Amino acid sequence: MKSRHPSQRRLQRWLQTGDSRLVENHIDLCERCQSVLDALSALDERVVAGLESATSPPLDLGERTTGGVEERLRNEATTGAFLDLFGIGWKTVQAALDPTIDRGRPHDVAAAADKPIGGS
Repeated sequence: MKSRHPSQRRLQRWLQTGDSRLVENHIDLCERCQSVLDALSALDERVVAGLESATSPPLDLGERTTGGVEERLRNEATTGAFLDLFGIGWKTVQAALDPTIDRGRPHDVAAAADKPIGGS
């Protein structure tokens, strides 16, 4: 009695899932189905290789990323230093122009300076 060969679709499904014991038993004994599976696997390997090639990052990605991050950090540090200097300058202008700002005198000295002599 001659057994029937699984269809190419069924062999493909078996490759993907491996769930049919009957197909597996047939493949173990049938050279024709083994060669079909080899061809299907080779096709899958070519597709996978093509996809890997299309989706793999460029070889210089690490170098470009590191360089970009370092440049951004340098720019942020420069901007931060500029803003800090601007802030110091702004606080100096405020202190010079605003008479209500305590100009660095200790709190007790400033409070004593504001009290009239001999008053309470």
